[in-house]
Amino acid sequence: MNFEALPADEFLEEAQELLQEIEESLLLLEEDPVDQNVIQRLFRSAHTLKGGAAMVGLSDLANYAHEFEAILSQLRSGTLTSTPEIVSVLLKGKDNLSSILNPIIGNSTSISSLSINENQPTDQLKDIQCPQESRTSDLNSDNPRIQKNVYLLHLHFDQSFLEQGQEPLLLIRQLEELGETTVIVHTSLIPPWTEFDQQKLYLWWSIKLVTEKTAEEIDTLLEFYRWKESDLSIEKVETPVEEAKEVQDAHQNMLQQISDGESVDQLTFAESTKTQYEDPEEAVEIPKVSQTIRVPVSRLDRLQNLVSETVIRQARLLRLNEAIQATDDELGEQFLQFVEDNEQAVRELQDQIQQVRMVPVGTIFSPMKRVVREFATRHQKQIKLEIYGAETELDKTITEQIQGPLMHLLRNAMDHGLEAPEQRRESGKNPIGTITLQASHQAGFVVVEVKDDGRGLDPDKILAAGRRLGIVAEENHPSEQEALQLIFQPGFTTTREVTDVSGRGVGMDAVKKDIEALLGNIEISSQLGHGTTMKLKLPLSLAIIEGMLVRVGVEMFVLPLLLVTETLRPLPKQLKRFKNRGELIDIRGQYLPLVRLHQHLNIKNAIEQPEEGLIIVVQQGSQNYCLLVDNIEDQLPVVIKSLEEHFVHIPGIAGATILGDGSVCFILDVAAMLN
Repeated sequence: MNFEALPADEFLEEAQELLQEIEESLLLLEEDPVDQNVIQRLFRSAHTLKGGAAMVGLSDLANYAHEFEAILSQLRSGTLTSTPEIVSVLLKGKDNLSSILNPIIGNSTSISSLSINENQPTDQLKDIQCPQESRTSDLNSDNPRIQKNVYLLHLHFDQSFLEQGQEPLLLIRQLEELGETTVIVHTSLIPPWTEFDQQKLYLWWSIKLVTEKTAEEIDTLLEFYRWKESDLSIEKVETPVEEAKEVQDAHQNMLQQISDGESVDQLTFAESTKTQYEDPEEAVEIPKVSQTIRVPVSRLDRLQNLVSETVIRQARLLRLNEAIQATDDELGEQFLQFVEDNEQAVRELQDQIQQVRMVPVGTIFSPMKRVVREFATRHQKQIKLEIYGAETELDKTITEQIQGPLMHLLRNAMDHGLEAPEQRRESGKNPIGTITLQASHQAGFVVVEVKDDGRGLDPDKILAAGRRLGIVAEENHPSEQEALQLIFQPGFTTTREVTDVSGRGVGMDAVKKDIEALLGNIEISSQLGHGTTMKLKLPLSLAIIEGMLVRVGVEMFVLPLLLVTETLRPLPKQLKRFKNRGELIDIRGQYLPLVRLHQHLNIKNAIEQPEEGLIIVVQQGSQNYCLLVDNIEDQLPVVIKSLEEHFVHIPGIAGATILGDGSVCFILDVAAMLN
């Protein structure tokens, strides 16, 4: 098998997952230093990374992973006890592994074309001291009088071993690096050539290994290739001169018999070396084949585009049915039945593709544990991060795009929200501050919350900062909620001192814009002295959304149904006009701003009196608004088409879609119109 020709994509993807698992496990280890399950998971992840890197020829990565693995081996054996300092060094070691990998991520050529400019330093890992006795063998490795160990290994893999991307010869080469080996190849399972399958593995091996390594160290190497206990076995042979000579003679006898043309399967080891695979039929057990496959995101994107086009064509079929029914009722009824059945199938296909693209929100929650740890250490704060709903699923594209906004909200909570331990004690609080990340599904969308139990937001202080920065006029007296909304204004900050975390007046406005670009919104609630909650409301997918088709004058527009809370036709007495606040609609005692879409969009011949048209109440952040439209025409699935490739940014327009009659309809960007 030619490892140099292996494509890099699969390994690079797996390596990133393994590094993330390592980081998560290290943070768990810090919480419970004696958790053997965590230690074992850590070791397996590092070992898999090392083996994979060696298999594809990335020696720098494999060598450093070996140094990393050596420390974990000591933790696993108990010769080294986990401490926060050791966890810190191992976290830096994980970062070094990432820095080795990062330069080649994204290169989808062959491994042979990949290179690493220089080795990453391993001094930090080597500085971790273990008990003296555990280092004795390393210090004396060149002493020829050291007692060497003799092992008998049997490598008997399932026939589908090669199909799973494994390579037994690589293991044999690695064993050869440990010491002196004598390899016996068993060929009795090879079928007649008419039944031979080149994808299957018919050989198995018996190996004598003379080495200074311990059985545990060898077993560590074997774990990477072991599917089940029967795949690999290792037996230590006592090594007095007489017994060692007996073993050597036995192997020499086998080799001689092989050279004479005898069948290996008929040969036997010394009594201590008998194998459990004397009956091949009983030994072969086909393992369960993995029920998952890796699919490039680009293929899913292409599949999503095809489904989107199918949704558009389904809408055109509905239009065509209207024309058929107008000419032939019987044919129209038959065609309608077909269209309805097809629509059900399209809906199911759309749902299934959407499910395939879903990933747990926990994939972006987990890395934040490390961020919290590093921040708390640097700023002498005690912070506990609680995560709920990590299994909540969201479209991969949205998940990737909200990582930045979530990180900013988290840093704000740590820097601005949580007090220092001394201040919390003086306020009667637990000195350990708590930040909660929570995700949940609610009525067809996903809600993500960032909550802290810190000092909370002071509306008066925010308002004063707004006046100082010229954002709020002196004569204006906004409500408490309106004052809180000022933090989303560009350039707003209450911090006079610039730190490495905040104070530059950028961030929250960018957070809001990023969330609104995803057709979502952000709400804020805070109680002075008790904490702040930032709530993100996001659609499940950006490819196909549920939309409300509205008419303004002669033009048609789509409103994302996610934003709509209710619709009504107001009475004349519900329309109110206030100085400095404009037109308001009284809805059950709550005065909501009136937005005339025809004025924003410069559309003529539209209905101007609210009582003659329809009011659509939409939620934007923590505020509700009333949109005046002529009429609501339909509710339908909408395929979002970007306009950025063909047009400059149009204020108030988020994109476009194609209706059933083939016409183009704009999707309204409510956030842009209201800001």
